[in-house]
Amino acid sequence: MKTSTKAGLYVFFIYAVIYVIVRFSIQAIFIDINQMILAVLSAVITVILTPQRRIAKKQSGDEIQLKWLFSKKIIILK
Repeated sequence: MKTSTKAGLYVFFIYAVIYVIVRFSIQAIFIDINQMILAVLSAVITVILTPQRRIAKKQSGDEIQLKWLFSKKIIILK
């Protein structure tokens, strides 16, 4: 599997998990919220919280680097 495909799958999985958590959290706080507003608000918050990915080419091979918005630490996946 190519490194870019693997990085895309990682980010998609993280996005899905964060989206579900944010959606149910907002739905628990605002019980009578419109479903369309809930979906859009959850998606926007999830896009902000999802990590940015970057593929770094090293001598030992390609590395997937994930950087979170609120963290200075870079997570390296191989």
